[in-house]
Amino acid sequence: MVIDVQSVSATVRILRQDRIQTALALGLCLVVVLAQTLIPDYRRPVADAMQYAGTAAAVGEALFTDPGRVNALLGTYFGPVYPMFAGLAAAADGDLLSALECVSHDGAVCNLDGLTILFALQGVLAALTCFFLFLAAWRLAGDARVAWLTLAIILVSKTFANYASLILTESPTFFLVGLFTWLLARLLTDDTPGRGLLIGAGLALAGAALARPSYLYLIYFMVPVVALWRRSGRNGTWRAALVSTALFAGGAAALLGPWWLRNYLVFDLAAVSGGYGDRVLVERLAYNLMTWREWTVSFIYWLPDFGDSLATALFAEDLWKRLSWYHPDSFYMMGRGRFFADLRQMSGGQDSPLGFLLREYVGADLGKHLAVTLSLAMRGQWVGKYVGLVGFLTLPACIWILHRRGRAGRFLVFCLPPYFMLGLYAFVSVNVVRYNEPLIAVFALSGATVIVHLADRGRQRLRRTRERT
Repeated sequence: MVIDVQSVSATVRILRQDRIQTALALGLCLVVVLAQTLIPDYRRPVADAMQYAGTAAAVGEALFTDPGRVNALLGTYFGPVYPMFAGLAAAADGDLLSALECVSHDGAVCNLDGLTILFALQGVLAALTCFFLFLAAWRLAGDARVAWLTLAIILVSKTFANYASLILTESPTFFLVGLFTWLLARLLTDDTPGRGLLIGAGLALAGAALARPSYLYLIYFMVPVVALWRRSGRNGTWRAALVSTALFAGGAAALLGPWWLRNYLVFDLAAVSGGYGDRVLVERLAYNLMTWREWTVSFIYWLPDFGDSLATALFAEDLWKRLSWYHPDSFYMMGRGRFFADLRQMSGGQDSPLGFLLREYVGADLGKHLAVTLSLAMRGQWVGKYVGLVGFLTLPACIWILHRRGRAGRFLVFCLPPYFMLGLYAFVSVNVVRYNEPLIAVFALSGATVIVHLADRGRQRLRRTRERT
């Protein structure tokens, strides 16, 4: 056997360069995101963040004084990931514990510097999220330039750094979703994905579901997606599809199963989370009251940054005022006030009238509900403001470019998870951008692919022009 020494040497050199670029990307993510997180002044926690702070402080204190109370403190309302994450940090740092206890009380004068260790940890998670998306972009595009530009767009947008200094579930949730996104990119680009890869993808997505229970539905959605991709891909057989699906689902079940069993045995709840789906759905159903003219205006009003100003300049107040957040007559305030009370009364005062709502207000007028879902999906997808808008506009061109390179199929499957969650949130909730930040992976990669393609075309045209002269 003849060994091509030059070929082996070139392969080793490429691998070494890839490792150097990977290390540089990780270092850049850590430096930039931690600076974005820790340098600005901290914001005083409000609303949900105060509740999370109180729960984390109680968990952190109980870990030292009365570990048996931790299970009761976690309850079933929140997923366990964030209270345990912040609670463990608080148990190890007295200043953080004191700060969390303080900010959980409205009006208390608190030293926010005590939150630094928590925000630093969340900054590391946010940095790793960006790094995972860099790796995923490199896999899908097959071009390091596209991956670096994708990373630059994500870092400049501060999409994940914005949440690292907040006491909310976003940082660990997006970290786990980012890990799943990278593993999904590997699954889509490997001819024969390894067992560890499939199990790891299931574990990552299950972890996200324990941080934010809505991701449980993404697990259900991804089971047939994994099966169909493995069946239709290279070396695909039904046996490979079934084995891959079993490994993915088994990984998810291995993490979710014990928590489900705990909820059932301790709280008599046959579910991963007790949740508050009926309240969220009521807020969403109020939007179905919009007129068709308001529905048309909503596509302009909910554009990022400039949409509300543009709509108010173009249309009468009656066509946009109910689309705002805190106007007394807005759909959002209606869903939190009189509309909610009216529905509770119509449902017979049930504590959880979810079945009644789905039957009488979703199924009875499904066409209108779906139309409003489309509008709310458009509102919720503008991650990174103009990044989302430009990425959305360049998406068709990105698909065309990748199609010419034989990579469009895997990119389209890569887009399915964040777009499924976008549709789910628009169907059952008011769908704020905060829920859909993982879409930045799609939009940043889309914009980067088109920019690099145009740059290559420009260089080729310039070179041909010089050759002619």
